[in-house]
Amino acid sequence: MDIDSGTALRSRPAAAPATAPRVGAAERNRAVELLGDAFGAGYLTKEEFDERLDVATRARHRTELDALLADLPAKLRTSRDRALRRARKARAARLGVRIHAGVYAGTSLLMVVVWLAVGRATDFWYPWPIWPILGWGVGVLGHAVPVTLAVRARERRKTFDSIA
Repeated sequence: MDIDSGTALRSRPAAAPATAPRVGAAERNRAVELLGDAFGAGYLTKEEFDERLDVATRARHRTELDALLADLPAKLRTSRDRALRRARKARAARLGVRIHAGVYAGTSLLMVVVWLAVGRATDFWYPWPIWPILGWGVGVLGHAVPVTLAVRARERRKTFDSIA
Protein backbone atom coordinates (compact mmCIF):
# COMPACT_ATOMS: atom_id res chain seq x y z
CA MET A 1 0.00 0.00 0.00
CA ASP A 2 1.54 3.32 -1.00
CA ILE A 3 0.97 6.92 0.05
CA ASP A 4 1.00 9.70 -2.55
CA SER A 5 4.64 10.45 -1.81
CA GLY A 6 5.54 6.89 -2.74
CA THR A 7 6.63 5.71 0.70
CA ALA A 8 5.21 2.45 2.00
CA LEU A 9 3.11 2.41 5.16
CA ARG A 10 4.74 0.76 8.13
CA SER A 11 2.99 -2.28 9.51
CA ARG A 12 1.09 -1.78 12.77
CA PRO A 13 2.19 -3.58 15.92
CA ALA A 14 0.44 -6.87 16.61
CA ALA A 15 -1.23 -5.44 19.77
CA ALA A 16 -3.06 -2.78 17.76
CA PRO A 17 -5.57 -4.06 15.23
CA ALA A 18 -6.29 -2.03 12.13
CA THR A 19 -9.59 -0.82 13.64
CA ALA A 20 -8.02 0.54 16.86
CA PRO A 21 -8.31 4.33 17.05
CA ARG A 22 -5.11 6.29 16.98
CA VAL A 23 -4.13 8.41 19.98
CA GLY A 24 -2.81 11.93 20.05
CA ALA A 25 -0.49 13.81 22.37
CA ALA A 26 -3.31 14.63 24.81
CA GLU A 27 -4.17 10.95 25.36
CA ARG A 28 -0.51 10.01 25.73
CA ASN A 29 0.00 12.85 28.24
CA ARG A 30 -3.04 11.73 30.24
CA ALA A 31 -1.70 8.16 30.33
CA VAL A 32 1.69 9.47 31.51
CA GLU A 33 -0.05 11.46 34.27
CA LEU A 34 -2.00 8.38 35.38
CA LEU A 35 1.18 6.31 35.40
CA GLY A 36 2.84 9.01 37.50
CA ASP A 37 -0.08 8.92 39.94
CA ALA A 38 0.18 5.13 40.14
CA PHE A 39 3.93 5.32 40.76
CA GLY A 40 3.45 8.01 43.41
CA ALA A 41 0.77 5.91 45.13
CA GLY A 42 3.09 2.86 45.17
CA TYR A 43 1.25 0.72 42.61
CA LEU A 44 4.28 0.59 40.29
CA THR A 45 7.96 0.05 40.94
CA LYS A 46 10.51 2.39 39.40
CA GLU A 47 11.37 -0.16 36.71
CA GLU A 48 7.72 -0.79 35.82
CA PHE A 49 7.08 2.93 35.70
CA ASP A 50 10.06 3.54 33.40
CA GLU A 51 9.01 0.72 31.05
CA ARG A 52 5.40 1.83 30.89
CA LEU A 53 6.41 5.46 30.47
CA ASP A 54 8.54 4.55 27.47
CA VAL A 55 5.68 2.58 25.88
CA ALA A 56 3.13 5.35 26.67
CA THR A 57 5.18 8.07 24.99
CA ARG A 58 5.54 5.94 21.84
CA ALA A 59 1.97 4.58 21.78
CA ARG A 60 0.06 5.08 18.53
CA HIS A 61 -3.21 3.26 19.26
CA ARG A 62 -5.78 3.24 22.06
CA THR A 63 -5.26 -0.47 22.74
CA GLU A 64 -1.60 0.15 23.59
CA LEU A 65 -2.52 2.74 26.22
CA ASP A 66 -5.37 0.62 27.57
CA ALA A 67 -3.01 -2.31 28.05
CA LEU A 68 -0.64 -0.11 30.08
CA LEU A 69 -3.38 1.05 32.43
CA ALA A 70 -5.51 -2.12 32.62
CA ASP A 71 -4.06 -3.52 35.86
CA LEU A 72 -4.12 -0.20 37.74
CA PRO A 73 -6.94 0.60 40.19
CA ALA A 74 -9.91 2.42 38.68
CA LYS A 75 -9.89 4.93 41.54
CA LEU A 76 -6.76 6.51 40.06
CA ARG A 77 -8.64 7.39 36.88
CA THR A 78 -11.82 8.56 38.60
CA SER A 79 -10.05 10.76 41.14
CA ARG A 80 -8.12 12.53 38.38
CA ASP A 81 -11.28 12.83 36.25
CA ARG A 82 -13.19 14.29 39.18
CA ALA A 83 -10.45 16.84 39.83
CA LEU A 84 -10.35 17.81 36.15
CA ARG A 85 -14.13 18.20 36.05
CA ARG A 86 -14.05 20.45 39.13
CA ALA A 87 -11.28 22.57 37.65
CA ARG A 88 -13.13 22.94 34.34
CA LYS A 89 -16.34 23.83 36.15
CA ALA A 90 -14.58 26.52 38.21
CA ARG A 91 -12.90 27.91 35.09
CA ALA A 92 -16.25 28.04 33.28
CA ALA A 93 -17.88 29.77 36.23
CA ARG A 94 -15.16 32.43 36.35
CA LEU A 95 -15.44 32.93 32.59
CA GLY A 96 -19.21 33.33 32.93
CA VAL A 97 -18.72 36.06 35.52
CA ARG A 98 -16.18 37.85 33.29
CA ILE A 99 -18.56 37.74 30.33
CA HIS A 100 -21.49 38.93 32.45
CA ALA A 101 -19.44 41.80 33.91
CA GLY A 102 -18.08 42.78 30.47
CA VAL A 103 -21.52 42.91 28.87
CA TYR A 104 -22.78 44.86 31.89
CA ALA A 105 -19.97 47.42 31.60
CA GLY A 106 -20.40 47.80 27.84
CA THR A 107 -24.17 48.21 28.04
CA SER A 108 -23.86 50.65 30.94
CA LEU A 109 -21.43 52.75 28.93
CA LEU A 110 -23.80 52.66 25.96
CA MET A 111 -26.69 53.85 28.15
CA VAL A 112 -24.59 56.73 29.49
CA VAL A 113 -23.63 57.74 25.93
CA VAL A 114 -27.30 57.68 24.86
CA TRP A 115 -28.20 59.73 27.95
CA LEU A 116 -25.54 62.31 27.09
CA ALA A 117 -26.67 62.51 23.45
CA VAL A 118 -30.34 62.89 24.40
CA GLY A 119 -29.46 65.37 27.13
CA ARG A 120 -27.50 67.60 24.74
CA ALA A 121 -30.17 67.39 22.06
CA THR A 122 -33.18 68.06 24.32
CA ASP A 123 -31.57 69.83 27.27
CA PHE A 124 -33.37 67.33 29.54
CA TRP A 125 -30.86 65.85 31.99
CA TYR A 126 -32.83 63.34 34.08
CA PRO A 127 -30.30 60.60 35.00
CA TRP A 128 -32.41 57.65 33.82
CA PRO A 129 -29.43 55.28 33.17
CA ILE A 130 -28.88 54.96 36.90
CA TRP A 131 -31.96 52.69 37.26
CA PRO A 132 -31.06 49.98 34.74
CA ILE A 133 -27.39 50.22 35.75
CA LEU A 134 -28.24 49.68 39.43
CA GLY A 135 -30.74 46.91 38.70
CA TRP A 136 -28.39 45.01 36.44
CA GLY A 137 -25.49 45.67 38.83
CA VAL A 138 -27.37 43.80 41.55
CA GLY A 139 -27.69 40.86 39.15
CA VAL A 140 -23.98 40.95 38.30
CA LEU A 141 -23.07 41.02 42.00
CA GLY A 142 -25.51 38.20 42.65
CA HIS A 143 -23.61 36.19 40.05
CA ALA A 144 -20.04 37.24 40.88
CA VAL A 145 -20.07 36.99 44.68
CA PRO A 146 -21.16 33.33 45.01
CA VAL A 147 -18.81 32.22 42.23
CA THR A 148 -15.86 34.08 43.75
CA LEU A 149 -16.57 32.75 47.25
CA ALA A 150 -16.96 29.17 45.99
CA VAL A 151 -13.73 29.30 43.98
CA ARG A 152 -11.80 30.78 46.92
CA ALA A 153 -13.21 28.19 49.33
CA ARG A 154 -12.21 25.41 46.94
CA GLU A 155 -8.69 26.85 46.67
CA ARG A 156 -8.41 27.11 50.47
CA ARG A 157 -9.53 23.49 50.85
CA LYS A 158 -7.02 22.41 48.23
CA THR A 159 -4.24 24.30 50.05
CA PHE A 160 -5.30 22.81 53.40
CA ASP A 161 -5.43 19.30 51.94
CA SER A 162 -1.92 19.65 50.49
CA ILE A 163 -0.56 20.86 53.86
CA ALA A 164 -2.23 18.11 55.92
